[in-house]
Amino acid sequence: MIDAHFCTALRIVVSNWRSQLTAEEMTQQLCDPVAFGLAMLPALDVELAKLGCTRTDVHGFAWQTPCLHLRSVFDPQGIPDTPLDFRPIPDCAGTLVARATAILSLAAIGADAVSYGSENGGDLFVNLVVIPGEGRVSEKSQGKMNGHTDGVSFPIRGHRDPEDSRIAPSPDFVCLSALRNPNAVPTTVMPLDAILNQLDPQDIHELQKPQYILQSQLTFRDGMEEILGQELLVDDAQLLFRMNSGFWIRFSHSSTQTAAAGESPAKQAMQALAKACLDCFIPVTLAPGDIAIVNNRIALHGRTKVGEEHGGQSRWMLRTYGLDTSELDDSQRHPDSTFMLFP
Repeated sequence: MIDAHFCTALRIVVSNWRSQLTAEEMTQQLCDPVAFGLAMLPALDVELAKLGCTRTDVHGFAWQTPCLHLRSVFDPQGIPDTPLDFRPIPDCAGTLVARATAILSLAAIGADAVSYGSENGGDLFVNLVVIPGEGRVSEKSQGKMNGHTDGVSFPIRGHRDPEDSRIAPSPDFVCLSALRNPNAVPTTVMPLDAILNQLDPQDIHELQKPQYILQSQLTFRDGMEEILGQELLVDDAQLLFRMNSGFWIRFSHSSTQTAAAGESPAKQAMQALAKACLDCFIPVTLAPGDIAIVNNRIALHGRTKVGEEHGGQSRWMLRTYGLDTSELDDSQRHPDSTFMLFP
């Protein structure tokens, strides 16, 4: 019931906020998502208490759940035709309420809404839509996506990049807000616990060794070149990290390879991991007004094939990231932004 109570409280708080402001005023408040989230938390606490729930309950539940599916948590009324690119997000009541709800939901579980300057110009929210035209970006927007964690070339929280300490951690959470999904294309979620149950102990041991190469994912590569002067490539990376509560993972089918060429225990372990992802996925179909908060530490995610339909009334999600930023230092942020992380 915690997720249902959380949805109810979020709906009430954001609806009350919206009723008091013009669209221009809402847009202005959302420019500083950290301040917005903090300012809204007391009202959320009041509504949760009415339901016999606390923010501590929500936080604990979210960190134990591979994907928190918040159903009918915002109203996507009055949105325009689906955009044709990652950005910009059209400013209208439906998208503003979606963004406010996402920011507040992340704040409630101890995460700031963040972006990375190297991806899509550092925009806090991006459109996940079919992008028309030719080329790899367009093809990828239409196809299925295999299991991965986002920001795979960034260190996990609590670790630093071995070559550049300015590199911020990858996100704790990936937040998807559904505006349209006419063909009910599911997001696929692969819980790490289920994956590890499919692996031999030797494979789990190999995945913890620093013997993999991580390449920046496609949407980050141009920005990496602009900011760092080169693509971020991590040599001698480990994929699986033992934590107090279990394991955390970083992995991408398309961006991970073994450091050593040819067959090896490392490659066998990576192949076993990829196969387990296929065997363990859970479909999560988001209806308009739903939000999925995928735990980027204890789950991988992807989607089934989207298809070629674009614009008009085609599929449209908004995506942002959430991260516990309490241990970041100034060098891991872009100056003059409360949410944009380096690189």
